Amino acid sequence: MKTTLTFDIPYIRLRFRAEVVEDTYMPMDKESALRGGLGEMLLRQNCVSDRDCETCRFNQVCVVQHTFYSPMEKKPDYVTGKESVGYLIECLDKRTEFEEGSNFEFTLLLFGNSIAFFNIYLQAFSQLGMVGLGKNKSRFQIAEVLNTRGKKIIRGNEVDMRRYQVETVKDYVLYRKEELKKKSGPWEAWFLTPLSMKYQQNFMEKFYAEALVQGAVRRMHMLNYYMGVDAEMPVCTEYPVIEKQTVKKEYRKRYSGTQDSHMTLWGITGRMIFKRMPEECLDYLIAGELTHMGKNTSFGFGKYVLCRGEG
Repeated sequence: MKTTLTFDIPYIRLRFRAEVVEDTYMPMDKESALRGGLGEMLLRQNCVSDRDCETCRFNQVCVVQHTFYSPMEKKPDYVTGKESVGYLIECLDKRTEFEEGSNFEFTLLLFGNSIAFFNIYLQAFSQLGMVGLGKNKSRFQIAEVLNTRGKKIIRGNEVDMRRYQVETVKDYVLYRKEELKKKSGPWEAWFLTPLSMKYQQNFMEKFYAEALVQGAVRRMHMLNYYMGVDAEMPVCTEYPVIEKQTVKKEYRKRYSGTQDSHMTLWGITGRMIFKRMPEECLDYLIAGELTHMGKNTSFGFGKYVLCRGEG
């Protein structure tokens, strides 16, 4: 029997500070390189079946399956492939030139059962630092890892798992809603990374409020399934109204080691101002700040923030 969708989904936001060990060049869009490198290191460290997942007898207990992908016993009808809803990688640092000793930061968000595999992710990123990131094999070392509240879990070789403090999406929504409602100006949304999402069977080239809310709802719905909750898909009775928007189409190139090919991903970034914001949509849009929305979220796509202008 289906239950009501819940926001009581555990998550943790981990901020990694990496120190570059040599002068180097890195890709401008680092999320794709970090995700690809993560997958490769996980396979190198854990695969016992020559990467033949289809015939592997250990598929159900495979560490790679439980970390790089997000296995669900049951899936929503709209999920047709492997959806990595258990984690997200964010990196808004667009610099390409790095000197020895300089730093860059990236964020790893873990949801649901993925939270239990922190040390597996940590080992993979540490190994990636030794092997090198991107085509220039840019080497780095993990200098520290901070939790959601900014407290250090790892500094150098010291690990303090007492500070590995898990929170819930519900906590985040309540905190952000209170913060946003302190202002009385118009509601705004800024897409910081490309949004790749279909609306009425076509990929969007401008923002549609109904599509944004539905995209945020779907992410929460998928996380419910990931946690084993067979939840009813909620339906909103009204949607925000976009009064003004600016849109830019952006392209990201990436190399797929699995398919041994280069591919180009695209989506739209920009800002929109809403004429009104129905209360029933607000919680989902706030949650979407954490979960992102649309396709290619595991490559950093679909990241946005809500804000309010001065009243």
